[in-house]
Amino acid sequence: MRRFTSPLEPDIGFRHYLLGLVAILIGVYFLGASLIGLLISTKFPAGEIQGSFSDAQNLFSKNEFFALNMIPFALGILTIAFCSRLIFKRPFRSFLTARPRFDFTRFFFSFGLWSTLMMVSFFITFIDLNHQVRWNFQNEHFFYLLLISIILVPIQTGFEEILFRGFLLQLFGKVTQKGIYLIGINAVLFASVHLMNPEVDTLGAPAILYYILSGVFAALITVMDNGLELSWGFHLANNLFGIVIVTNDWQVIRTDALFKDVSPPGLGWDMYVTMFLFYPLMILVFWLVYRWKNWNKVLLQSK
Repeated sequence: MRRFTSPLEPDIGFRHYLLGLVAILIGVYFLGASLIGLLISTKFPAGEIQGSFSDAQNLFSKNEFFALNMIPFALGILTIAFCSRLIFKRPFRSFLTARPRFDFTRFFFSFGLWSTLMMVSFFITFIDLNHQVRWNFQNEHFFYLLLISIILVPIQTGFEEILFRGFLLQLFGKVTQKGIYLIGINAVLFASVHLMNPEVDTLGAPAILYYILSGVFAALITVMDNGLELSWGFHLANNLFGIVIVTNDWQVIRTDALFKDVSPPGLGWDMYVTMFLFYPLMILVFWLVYRWKNWNKVLLQSK
């Protein structure tokens, strides 16, 4: 991933990305859905499959259903790796970063910084609303959840980052080199695929705003840093927190986390702090640490 483009040979162009996108959709939605359907069918007597996919959640433990939902993401990463060799004929790494190798220092710095900010926000909320956040530790479930989360959540977040901030950013980079347009397109696409999440039905417009601004933040730090190490670290910390630390009964994935938020559904003050204070603060920290330059050239000018 060079600045909005990739180190491709001259004959690798827009059509190759479209072909790759079709392959990814087949891998995630067709193969992934088929495999999940096959595993769900094992819970029914032969020929007696009934109910919707959401009804199937009652057939599995929370940990089993969580692991089941991770299958398409694993297939998605494998499909992108397959396409990188067969269609693009370049290293899989080129969808992750423009650097010679993936920068784990950047990745863990972003992961640690966002984890710290979320813990601060959570404990302030816990002190303020302690009657609405309950201790939910269940020894027989939690450590299994922790194990599969450490293995599977990096895959889930990795696929989303590689698809949106790697593959699609480069795809639309074939159309425009202006960073501000790429960030906007990427954010809208990222929010669009989350519209079917139950959080949107429950919270409405504020949830959509959260997804859009999160998409803007992730795309911005990817564009400015010329790689998705920072975005992936942030995304992983964010999802692990919502899976392992605190859960509720209205989010897309419900787990046996350490804490359970039993307050009425709503976008609390902490989420507005996240969007309008923590995101700008993270951008400032990254700008200072990694000495980002040429904001005007990167965001507003075409190459």
